[in-house]
Amino acid sequence: MTIILRQAMQHEAKDLLQLVGKAGLQSEGIKDSIENYLVVVNDQGETIGTVGLERIGNDGLLRSFVLKQKYSSETLLLKLIDKILVYSKDKGVETLYLLTKAVHMFEQLSFKTIPKDKVPPHIESADHIKNNATSGAELLAYALD
Repeated sequence: MTIILRQAMQHEAKDLLQLVGKAGLQSEGIKDSIENYLVVVNDQGETIGTVGLERIGNDGLLRSFVLKQKYSSETLLLKLIDKILVYSKDKGVETLYLLTKAVHMFEQLSFKTIPKDKVPPHIESADHIKNNATSGAELLAYALD
């Protein structure tokens, strides 16, 4: 299956809100910051996933990383992560951060767990990080430089 990762457009906000909401993730702010979201489209033109890339200085924070259940194969997930890394690097992101409960999977992809006392202040102060402080998710980072 061919997948395309591209910037979301304003008319897609409603679909992204539903997709993220169904996954049980925080959807607040999607509509107001649609330019920070990417959509995953299959070769039939169907939106099958999304991921937010919030810029914080020279770094990026992945948000709302969702794939529709019927498309969430390991192969597709790996393709998507690879495309996100390339996209982020092309946009000048130096370090990519994400909050996740799927720590082991992302560590296998060379993401590193960041101890709470080592979180950079500009990342720690991001609304997404503060709003999910008690979610049980861990912060991981991937250096793109």
